[in-house]
Amino acid sequence: MSTYRVRGVPADWDCQRLQAFLSDQGNVTDAVIESLAHENNGVCQVATATFENLPSQLQHGHSWSILIPRTPNTKLTRKQYLTIDNHFHGLTTLYTPSSEDHKIDIIALLGLGGHAFGSFKEKGGSYMWLRDSLPYDLTSETKPIARVMIYGYDSTVAESKSMQNFEDFATKLNGSLQTLMNTTTIRPIILIGHSLGGLIIKQALILLSGSEHKESQTLIRAVYGVVFFGTPHHGMDISSLIPMAGDGPNRSLIESLSHYNSQILTMQHREFHKVLGDEGESEVFCFYETLKSPTAQQDQYGRWTMTGPDVFLVTKSSATHCRPWEVGAENICALTRTHSELVKFKPNDSDYDIVKEKIEGICKRAFVARGVTFDLYCKKCDEFGHMADAPHCVDCREFGHTAFDLHCFLCGGIGHYANEPHCFECDSFEHFVKDCPMR
Repeated sequence: MSTYRVRGVPADWDCQRLQAFLSDQGNVTDAVIESLAHENNGVCQVATATFENLPSQLQHGHSWSILIPRTPNTKLTRKQYLTIDNHFHGLTTLYTPSSEDHKIDIIALLGLGGHAFGSFKEKGGSYMWLRDSLPYDLTSETKPIARVMIYGYDSTVAESKSMQNFEDFATKLNGSLQTLMNTTTIRPIILIGHSLGGLIIKQALILLSGSEHKESQTLIRAVYGVVFFGTPHHGMDISSLIPMAGDGPNRSLIESLSHYNSQILTMQHREFHKVLGDEGESEVFCFYETLKSPTAQQDQYGRWTMTGPDVFLVTKSSATHCRPWEVGAENICALTRTHSELVKFKPNDSDYDIVKEKIEGICKRAFVARGVTFDLYCKKCDEFGHMADAPHCVDCREFGHTAFDLHCFLCGGIGHYANEPHCFECDSFEHFVKDCPMR
């Protein structure tokens, strides 16, 4: 059963009201709302839903926009629509914690030939770990703290009409990520990339690091970590992909992924080293496959099926060929899975437990290294309203070291993580700087 995205849900609706509204559309009698979360703009919500019997308006891959009627007491404003689709292009929020508990943002990208939602969903089931487990496993005092999102793009291989390259994908991704900056409080960002998605993340960060625009610099400083799943840093086996691409406009993109001397990947690898700072300033973790994957071949009817010979699509060497100081066991991990299965988990999956622990550790260290950046003092201009290069230290009142030097509100000690940043104006730990009563 396919999962659909429902956008434009009014901010004051809950799952029951959305389900009731859909049921009132006549031919929708069995919609199940699986999630409901606030969009980045804070104006409306986005849901994921399934339909036992697919409405005719959604068949053949079509989207469906439904006008939300105005109530008699509603002021005259622009018309509101619900839009239902299955492509999940752009950012889709799967879970949003309360504003008080929201500490970190996690965004996951699909791989080549995948689907923004389906690539991370259990094969043959409805369980999707980024929606159904991860938000509830990343907690502080039992309260979820992570906003979890997925990002979709057209990664079709066969019969593709797209002529996009790495830079095209990366530019569009950065445009979507910039919407996270439209707030007074910017959280640390963790990016997750499967296969080609990881290469797009790398290219996006390279573009940000080379930009002189303030918005780009703010965004890249918020990114603390990247988790790669089967990302072909040094190329992959494309022998089964070239026949699928044929002479289509995406052939050059497929060829650039080859493990035979890809100049594009070599250049990207060289440029990526320093985009997130030097050793210790950020984290990269790589998961790699240890099972061969089935490949696609065309049947007698011209359809592409996964019945070709099994191959290692991305080798360990390629999947872990990232930054030179992160090649040890602390930064790489094998999963006994095929390439596509690297990001598909079942409920209570032991491999998910491994992945969760790695992401949880990166999140904890991100709090320390980045903090809630817009609430910290900026040493460059002696103001509080924007990003600080480093958190303030209560011991020496200097800014040149990390949040590990912050005072802990719970025990009065200095050598570990503080629950709240120290307020420079009044020496109190019970609030953020922007809320200081002395201001």
